[in-house]
Amino acid sequence: MMKNKFILLFLFVAVAANATLIKDVRFDCDSKNCAVAFQFESDKDLPTFFQKYDAGAKKLTLGFSTSEFAMGEGVYQVDPSSEWIRSMRVYKEPYRGIDFLKIECVVGPSVSSDKNDIGLVKSSFLVKFNGNSGKSWTLSKLFADRKKAAEKASLEEKKRLAEEKKAEEKKALEEKKAAEKSAKESAAAEKKRLAEEKKAAEKAALEEKKRKAEEKKAAAKAALEEKKRLAEEKKAAEKQALEEKKAAAKAAKEEEKRIAEEQKAIDKAIKEGGKVSALLANIKEMTVLIGSGMEQFRIVSESPVEIQNIIGPDKASVITVGLAGPKKSPVFKIGAGSLVKSVSWGANGLRIQLQNGAKPVMLVQEGTLVLQTSENAIKKDGFVFWSARPDGIYVRNWMKGNDEKPNFDTFVSKFEKDSKKLVSGSQTFHLRPVVRELIVVADETEFYAAPNENSQVLNRVVFGERLVSLDVSGLFSKVQYNNRVGFVNKRAVSYMDELSSVQAERLKQVDKERGNASLEGDENANPNGSQLDGLYEDRVTYSSFGRRDPFVDIKGLVEEGINIDQVELVGIIWESDIPMAILVESKNPSVSYTLKEGDKILNGKVLKITQTDVLFLIQEFGVSRRYSMGLPDKFGGQK
Repeated sequence: MMKNKFILLFLFVAVAANATLIKDVRFDCDSKNCAVAFQFESDKDLPTFFQKYDAGAKKLTLGFSTSEFAMGEGVYQVDPSSEWIRSMRVYKEPYRGIDFLKIECVVGPSVSSDKNDIGLVKSSFLVKFNGNSGKSWTLSKLFADRKKAAEKASLEEKKRLAEEKKAEEKKALEEKKAAEKSAKESAAAEKKRLAEEKKAAEKAALEEKKRKAEEKKAAAKAALEEKKRLAEEKKAAEKQALEEKKAAAKAAKEEEKRIAEEQKAIDKAIKEGGKVSALLANIKEMTVLIGSGMEQFRIVSESPVEIQNIIGPDKASVITVGLAGPKKSPVFKIGAGSLVKSVSWGANGLRIQLQNGAKPVMLVQEGTLVLQTSENAIKKDGFVFWSARPDGIYVRNWMKGNDEKPNFDTFVSKFEKDSKKLVSGSQTFHLRPVVRELIVVADETEFYAAPNENSQVLNRVVFGERLVSLDVSGLFSKVQYNNRVGFVNKRAVSYMDELSSVQAERLKQVDKERGNASLEGDENANPNGSQLDGLYEDRVTYSSFGRRDPFVDIKGLVEEGINIDQVELVGIIWESDIPMAILVESKNPSVSYTLKEGDKILNGKVLKITQTDVLFLIQEFGVSRRYSMGLPDKFGGQK
C-alpha cells in the first residue's frame, strides 16, 4: 500500500549508525544547469535521500536519514522573488522507524518536479534543476551577512531609543513644572469660585424659602376652593345619575315590553299559518319555472322595474336592479334551479347573483323582471312551477295535473333534505336567509339590555366573540348572544369582511388559543373558528354614508387631477379584479373619488394599491418622491 509517493535513492548500501552533519547549503548555476548543494562534513557514511514535490503548494521536500543541520532547525528566507529556491524550512520527522531531516523548500516556477537529477562531488550532495540562469548564494554567508546587518540595526535602534528616552525625560520634567504651576493657579481660582457660589446659594435659599411660603398659602386656598367645587359636582352628579337610572330603567322596561310584543306577534303569526314573510323587504314574489328545455326566474318588487335601471351581469355574474330598498339585507340563497344563486339588497339596489356559467335572457314584463335560459339549456321532462309569496308556497307539476299547497315541512323534506326552517311556514325550500355575523373587535365591551349605555348590562363580551347581527339602532347594533337579544356599541364590533389585517391576524390567534384551530385541515371547516362564515356570500360591500356614490364618473374634475394634500383615504376595494382606492375631500367629505393603479393625480400618479395603503409617485420641480396614504382603522387610527 502506497501512502506517499517518494522517490528513494540509496547512495550507499547501508545506513550509517551515527548521524551525519550538513555543514552548509549553497546554490550555483553553470552553463548546463543549476543545482543546490548540501555540504556534508565527510563523504563517508552518507545518508539515505528522497525528494517529493507538491504542485498545489509549490513546495519541494528533500529528506536525509539520520542527519543533522549545522545551522539548526527553523525557517530560512533566501529570496522571495527567486525562480528556484525562495525559502527553506528545516525540521525532523520519523519515517518507517528512521529519523529523517527534512528540508521543505518553497520554490519558484523553474522547479516543477521531484524527478530532479542528483549527484555527488566529494562531500557535496547535489540536486540538479533544468536551467542555467540563477543567482548564486551560500546559506551560512547569506545569514551571516543578514545577522551582521541585524546587529548593526539593533545597535542603531538602541542608540535611537536612548536619545528618545532622554528627550522624553526632559519633556516630562518641563510638563511637571507646568502642571504644578497650573494646579496652583486652579486651586486659587476654585477657592474664589466656591466662595462666590456659597454666597449665591445662601441668597437663593432665602428666596426659595420665601417662595414656598407663598405657594403653601396659595395651595391651601386652592384646596379649599377645590373641595367646595367637588362637593357641588358630587351633588350634581348624584342627582344626574339618579335621573339617568330612572330613565334607563324606564327605557329597559319599554324595550323588554316591545321585544315581548314582537315575539308574541311572530308566535301568533306562525301559529295562524305563515303570515310572517320570509321574503326580502320590498319583494312581493319570487317564482321559478322549469320544463320543456326552459328555465325561468321571475321577481316582483314593490316598486316598478324599468329595463334602463338594470345593470349586468358583471364579471362576478351579478345583476343590479336600481330599485329603492335597504342599503344592506340578509342574503337569500336559492337552492333549486341553475339560474340564480342568491338575492340580496345592496347600496345600489337589488343584487341578483347568477349561478356560474348562467347566461340568461332578461326582459321586463309589466314592471316585473324575468330571467330565462336559452332553449334546451335544461333537459327536464314535464313542467314544474314553484312560487314563493308572503302568504305561502304554491307548487304545480303539469305531469301530475294537480295543484299543491304543501306545508313547509313537507315541501322541504321532498325537495331539499338538508334545509332547515329558519323563519316560518311561508318560506320556500329554496330561499334561505344568511345570518350576518359580527365580531367583537374591542378588548372588552358591555352587552346592554337596551340601546343605552345607562341600561342594564346583561354581560361583558371580549375580543373575538361572535354575535348575530339583527338590526341597527342609532349608535348601537342589535345582536343575539348566547340565545339572548341585546345591544352593543357599533364601534366595538365589525363584520368579518371589514376586519383590518391586524385584527384578522389577532382573531386567528385568539381562535387558536380557544381551541377552534382544530378546524384547520378540514376543507369543510370555516376559517377563524366561525360557525356562520360558511353562510357568507363572497362579495364586495361598502356604505356611502350619505356621500356621493364613488363609482359614478367624476364630472367637472380639474384637468390636472386630484390634489392628494386635500383628500383622505377612507376605503380600499380589494376583492375585485382591479383594486380601487376610495378618497374623500378633507373639507367636504360628501365629495369622493375612486382611483386605480396608474390613474393620474396632480403632479403624479397612483403607483401601487395594497389592502391597507395607497402609494403615490409625485414629480415636482424635476424631483420624484413617493407618498404613502394609510387606511384608518375602525376607531380612526392608522392600520
